[in-house]
Amino acid sequence: MLNVGKGVQKQKVHVFLQGRGMFRPPYRRDLGIWLIGFAMTTSAMLFFPLGVYLSDSPSAISSMTGIGLIGLLLYAVFVIGERTSLMDAVGIVLVIFGTMALGYLGSVRELPTRQFDDGTLVWAISIALSALAVICLVAWRWWRSIHGVSFGMAAGLLIGTGIFLTDCAQVRAGESFLTQLQTTPYLYVAFVFAIAATVVTQLGFLRGRALEVVPGVNSATILSPLVFEIFVYRSMPVAVDLFFIGAILAGVFLLSTGTAARVSEDTVASSSEPEANLV
Repeated sequence: MLNVGKGVQKQKVHVFLQGRGMFRPPYRRDLGIWLIGFAMTTSAMLFFPLGVYLSDSPSAISSMTGIGLIGLLLYAVFVIGERTSLMDAVGIVLVIFGTMALGYLGSVRELPTRQFDDGTLVWAISIALSALAVICLVAWRWWRSIHGVSFGMAAGLLIGTGIFLTDCAQVRAGESFLTQLQTTPYLYVAFVFAIAATVVTQLGFLRGRALEVVPGVNSATILSPLVFEIFVYRSMPVAVDLFFIGAILAGVFLLSTGTAARVSEDTVASSSEPEANLV
């Protein structure tokens, strides 16, 4: 739902360039299709806290988002009509391979006791968000070939941070969802981050391809809970985890070069043509 929904949003994101005209024919239909994609991505967010609750592992749950790239690849190629290269294919395979492996390892490994300090949590999140904000500014103004991946990773960081905050609420307040809402701010912040991630994703789609933006979203979604577990929970990953993290990063690099670098300025003309409508 998360990946294909973003593909649908990418297909019709240029409807917002019509201003108020997007509420009138023929653009109103495009707006409706974009809203379908928005509903899919928003609904997908409801499954993250449920997954964390059932597994007690934010990194394992975030890792599973990479599996959705299979659906996104099929949608982007056969519906949107995006162009791909061998580097794109290898990059996507590496991301899918790395995320599935991390998800499996996280599900079978015994987890350490989780505890954290609020100050450390705030500092870790602030530093991560600030760093990616600078990268997005550079991509928007000067280095447009990395625009899609940069904004995708910024959106993924927001999603991954939201997943991690969901786990923090459970650690601090216990299993009761109502108690978490009453005694911690973490679930509310996670919801705000989820909404912000949707906005940042659309900014990425304006100049980047779905096959750039969405893998960036997935990679940052997967990696950020792992990093936060290191700095906030003081839980170091084992060597095999680092190997698969490296595979994910290699996949993101391949997706940000080659074909992506050449066409990121041209965001698929078919996304605004009638024949590219959702089928």
